[in-house]
Amino acid sequence: MMDIAEIRRKAQRDRQQGGAAPTGDVRREPRPEPSLLAADAPSAPVVPEFQELSDEVFAPDDPALPVPVFVPEAAPPVLDPLALILQGRRAALVDDLVSDTEAEPARETENYLEVLCFRVADETYGIDIMELKEIIKPRETTEVPHSPPFIAGVLSLRGIIIPVFILRERLGLADAVARGKERIVVVKHGEGLCGLLVDEVTQVVKIPVATIEHPPAVLDGMDREFVNGIGRHDGGIIILLQLEKVLDSALM
Repeated sequence: MMDIAEIRRKAQRDRQQGGAAPTGDVRREPRPEPSLLAADAPSAPVVPEFQELSDEVFAPDDPALPVPVFVPEAAPPVLDPLALILQGRRAALVDDLVSDTEAEPARETENYLEVLCFRVADETYGIDIMELKEIIKPRETTEVPHSPPFIAGVLSLRGIIIPVFILRERLGLADAVARGKERIVVVKHGEGLCGLLVDEVTQVVKIPVATIEHPPAVLDGMDREFVNGIGRHDGGIIILLQLEKVLDSALM
């Protein structure tokens, strides 16, 4: 086996002599072994082989690998300035109506006093309607011995014995002729009930609490004890009674 270096030197001398050796005289040199060529020539970069992937690797029906779906993004809505203004006004109007509706019961409960009005002689009196139990027509009463003159007697109301006060006598007013409109106003008193005989029951009104005045200074003694305040309605005066004092038979 000939050396590679000797073969190269021989080929270079032939080129310098300007002539190539006859074809017939050229002797084929044996092909050098791959191990010798690899020793002198630089090794070429190795290109990795790529394995062709089949369509089964990314099959659409593979449950392990979901196929991404492209969803186009929706365009932003176009805002109408006039529609926004009207929507804001409607929302403000609804809030005002809801606020007024919620606040109305509170105002009626806190700022107004519901009063049952009735007439005795020529004056209009009133009591808090929360103290009222019921209103009945006059009926026969049973006199109680040694009772004050302003107590007509007692009667049985569905098995409950209640005393009946003649309010005209209790307030020291003059006698009057009966007109057939008399009523007994049954009110709560402590654990029981009491009746007030009045000339006529007129109406139920609402009086603003802020407008209720204190009893006038001209009232003295028992009259001042019985009056809780003065209310006004439709230009008239309503004398608000303090039932706790009126029904206390010890006050004479």
